Amino acid sequence: MNAFVEGVRDILPAELRRRKTIYEAIRNVFEANAYREVMTPTLESIELYTGVEGLVEKNEMFKVVDDKGQILVLRPDLTMPIARLAASRFQDSPRPLKFSYLSSAYQSRNSQSLSLKEKTQAGVELIGCDSLESDLEIIILLIRTMEAVMVEEPLIDIGHADLINEIFADLKIEDEHTAALRKLLAAKNKVGIKNYLKKVDLKQEAENVLLRLPTLFGDPKSVVAELEAMPLSDETINVLESLEELFNRLEEFDLLQYITFDPMLISRHGYYTGIIFKGYARGYSNLLASGGRYDNLTEKFGIKEAAVGFAVEIENLLDYLSRTENFIESEEKSFVVSYQEKSDLKAAYELAEALRELNYTAELLNDVDQDYLDFQQIEYHIDIKEADLNLYRNNGAQSKIAREQDQLLNLVLKKIEEWE
Repeated sequence: MNAFVEGVRDILPAELRRRKTIYEAIRNVFEANAYREVMTPTLESIELYTGVEGLVEKNEMFKVVDDKGQILVLRPDLTMPIARLAASRFQDSPRPLKFSYLSSAYQSRNSQSLSLKEKTQAGVELIGCDSLESDLEIIILLIRTMEAVMVEEPLIDIGHADLINEIFADLKIEDEHTAALRKLLAAKNKVGIKNYLKKVDLKQEAENVLLRLPTLFGDPKSVVAELEAMPLSDETINVLESLEELFNRLEEFDLLQYITFDPMLISRHGYYTGIIFKGYARGYSNLLASGGRYDNLTEKFGIKEAAVGFAVEIENLLDYLSRTENFIESEEKSFVVSYQEKSDLKAAYELAEALRELNYTAELLNDVDQDYLDFQQIEYHIDIKEADLNLYRNNGAQSKIAREQDQLLNLVLKKIEEWE
């Protein structure tokens, strides 16, 4: 019998400890910025995800049928359930709404989280605010979140969902060619674009613009200046000016060093309406975070309102931290307490309880060997004997302490302090 399912995995104690540390750091940043955590159901109606362009294809969803014949899905995305939540449960609440989440999403094909069918995401949604300041808040929050989980050099690549469409309109490119050109431009495939343009009737000036676009990437102000010098419409220039203002504000906060601008940045999620962005770490190719503005998404629930947010890919983040060895687990002393005589059970138990009250991990276990201590990553072993106790540290240090019943804990802690 094959008991394993491809694309899902067990999370073992060592990794789970790391995850808990990361979760705590992320939650602390979200909570400090007034984003309240919510949890949405793992099972949602398939109707929630239908009719939304570019969200998740039906064949990528895990579907189940309930006892009433209704088709349900394991949520493939976390933004849609929160949009539903805002439009239904918080319909009459003051805006803006600030929600955070840390949950799993499920997709049969997942290009963002190391090909896993079950991925963990932590993110925020800011609903009911369409100002540039809200875009700025979300981008700054993403940078601070990445810094909190020890991403040494966060890199936020910013684009705009409408920019490429505006440029296509300016260049009078017919709809039948836009999808192919968009893919080529996003891939920065200049040779492919040049070959494709042979079958498109365009003015030379328009061809020059399309061939120049794949090379425009990097320093935000330089890229904006080059785009503004092109033969573009007032509508397109307005989009560029809004981006330029955002970059200026980021510069005020001394954060432009973390920002790149890619005019051809695209997202698979078709519901984005304004800025879009992706978060990376320098020297690491996998995506760590993504997000953007989606001002039309809640219209599906009868209330159209502005919204912007992001999601951090936890599995990719863990992979990055393991590769760079940036991860530092919180130091937590752990103990095993053993005893030789049955009459010392109570003393051993009380010592273990006293250690737990100090927020240390302590277990009561006799006949413990070194293999067990290594496997459980236990730092200290205390063995209580009739007249004394032996204290062992995992680095080989050991000490015999004369047993004074009322001062056992203090004697142990004093010796540990001497060792450290």
